[in-house]
Amino acid sequence: MESLLRFFKDYETLIYLILGAGAAVSLRALLSAWSEWRLAVFGLEKELIFQRVRISGSFFLLFVLIALSQFCLVTFIAPYLPASTFIPTATLSLTAPAGVPPQSNPSPVNATAIPTPPGSVGCLPNQLIFTFPQPGEALKGKITPRVTVNLPDLGFFKYEYAVAGSDEWMTIAADNQIKIDGELNLWDTSLLTPGDYQLRLVATNNLGETLPPCIIPIRIVAP
Repeated sequence: MESLLRFFKDYETLIYLILGAGAAVSLRALLSAWSEWRLAVFGLEKELIFQRVRISGSFFLLFVLIALSQFCLVTFIAPYLPASTFIPTATLSLTAPAGVPPQSNPSPVNATAIPTPPGSVGCLPNQLIFTFPQPGEALKGKITPRVTVNLPDLGFFKYEYAVAGSDEWMTIAADNQIKIDGELNLWDTSLLTPGDYQLRLVATNNLGETLPPCIIPIRIVAP
């Protein structure tokens, strides 16, 4: 199951392209058969053509349902799964000398230093930090947060929000790619009651170990 989820996540774009092409072909066949069925005169001819209508329509509906399932799986289910679901399993090297630990991937190249903003907790410049919004910033409407997640052996990270002073964190989205001042998923703050909140950036390495989170205070205001 975990391998299947990882496959759908990693090849999301390719899957959508294949499903879109299949849906387009089946829709074209459906419209063509429907047009012929409307022009047909004889009963047997109409029945044969209508079978093509049913087959084309079934294929079109199948492609649409698969695309919707893929969208729901990647958008609404995958972000709430444990981090280990998307962490590649380390491969044991049979040629490595005994007692020598496998070498980890080299650390990503650091970008220009970003100072830790006052008011943040646990944020690391150039490694784990929100670049937008800034601590204490007032937000409204739809925003696209930006972060730097540039950690060696990164397995997975997610960003969450909670009411100020609360420990009930809600996951907004997750990813497993290194980001340098990179954009995250769109967040519609108008769905929340105006007030003080916290944003949290949580990273997990490829051993499944959760690192200290980066937390910043923000304020949601009415649009």
